[in-house]
Order: sequence, then structure tokens, then C-alpha cells
Amino acid sequence: MSESAQSEDPKIPEPVWYDANCHCAAIKYRMKLPPLETLEVMSDNCSICTKNGYLNVYPKRSDIVFLRGEDHMKGYFYGNKEHEHFFCPTCGSSLLVGPHMDDPEAMAANVRMIKDVELDKLKYIYFDGRNKLGPPYNPD
Repeated sequence: MSESAQSEDPKIPEPVWYDANCHCAAIKYRMKLPPLETLEVMSDNCSICTKNGYLNVYPKRSDIVFLRGEDHMKGYFYGNKEHEHFFCPTCGSSLLVGPHMDDPEAMAANVRMIKDVELDKLKYIYFDGRNKLGPPYNPD
């Protein structure tokens, strides 16, 4: 559906640009998403989401625009090494994961990085990644 057709449909909310950054602001970016209050934010109990505090939404990669610091980000692979986890090496903030498992054009974006986000006003869905994703986490 084209953006013009999308905006004419009263049931489909107009996308919004959200400003986001890591804690130290070495990495700043914007993401275009439907209004956060209309989305279901993914809370996953897999090992990395639990340890890093990910609460994810899923913008298209083309709807993420870096204002600074994209080259500063570091990546981390674990488990099946299919999805790179991007973080700030200065402050340690967990930012993005890509590509998304179900949509190679999308990335998981941690809503905790969005400026002035009100986490208590968001709707959450829960995914049992601890038991549904593999291989099992074993730090030994």
C-alpha cells in the first residue's frame, strides 16, 4: 500500500518519526514507526533480551536514519549467529538487532532508546525466546 493510500485509511495510523540515542549520545538516530501507543512492544525472555533489557519494535531498516555514530556502533553475534546485536561501545546501550527473524527488511529496535519514551504507557506482548529459540544459553 502506498503511503498516500495509507494516510487516507482512518484505521491505519500515520507513521511518526521518533528520535533515539544511546545513553552517552555518541549514537543518535531517528526511526519511523506507527505511533508507539498503537504498537505491541515485544518483551522476550531469551538470554540476551533479558540481560540487555530489550523491549523491541520493528521498523524497516530504510526507516532508520542515523544522525551520528553509525560507524561507532559495535556488533555482537551469539547462539546461531544469524542476528547481529548492535550496541554502543562507550556506554553499553543495546540499540538494534538485525535482521528481524520474520522480515529481513526490518530490525528490532529497543524502545528504551527513544527520547522521552513512557514505558508504562505502552502495550506489551511476550515471547518465550528462552524455550523457543536456540541454541540454549550456556555461559560455561
